[in-house]
Amino acid sequence: MNSILTHTKMELKLFFRETLAMLFTFIVPAVCFVVFGLMFKSNTYEGGLDYFQAYIPGMISIIIFTTAFFSMGLQVVIDREKGVYKRLMGTPLQQNAIFTATIAKGFLAIYVGAIEILLVAKFYFGADLTPHPFEFFLALTFCSVTFFSIGFIVSSLAKRMQTALGIAMVAMYPMFFLSGATLPLESLPDILQKMAVAVPLTYVVNILRDGWNGTLFTAGAVTDIAVLAGILVVSTLIGTKFFRWT
Repeated sequence: MNSILTHTKMELKLFFRETLAMLFTFIVPAVCFVVFGLMFKSNTYEGGLDYFQAYIPGMISIIIFTTAFFSMGLQVVIDREKGVYKRLMGTPLQQNAIFTATIAKGFLAIYVGAIEILLVAKFYFGADLTPHPFEFFLALTFCSVTFFSIGFIVSSLAKRMQTALGIAMVAMYPMFFLSGATLPLESLPDILQKMAVAVPLTYVVNILRDGWNGTLFTAGAVTDIAVLAGILVVSTLIGTKFFRWT
């Protein structure tokens, strides 16, 4: 346990020193939320949701994506390329402790980022927060675990930092704009709405909205949960097969 705590502290120190991770985890989602909020806060969306019911979950889904791809997947590749894990193998620290610390860092980054969005919504826009915090927390945690597994696919298949960064940047645009996280899907052309089905973040947005609006345990959420569960299983199998510490 002490080794896990020690390595978690180290991971957090490195995280808060990494400009790219901080930018995409805390700055980009918050700025997008303020800009889009000022533009569209009076709008209503499919299902009668107002802007904050629809897009607080959407912005938090972006934090999940950026944490999994930039703060975890990319950082693992950077550390491996620098020989960090190879050096750690010469210490009593076990690989399970490294993995646990990396996951703990990811959860902390997402929870802090989510709280940041909630504070902006509450105190800048005066928005009402969810009356279903437990459902939203469950949805947030489940979606985070699923995207962690996808992030580890990036770190499993990419041998160089440039490759991992390229994968993350290419994935970022469809995740942002074809998932419903920043723009309403119903406003997009039909062909783009059909493409959204292939974007994993689409299901994260849907599940987070279900948690936020208290419909997580209804029949309407089953399909999205099943799809993300399938992604989690497949990603875990791929990551387990191909991941290497050195």
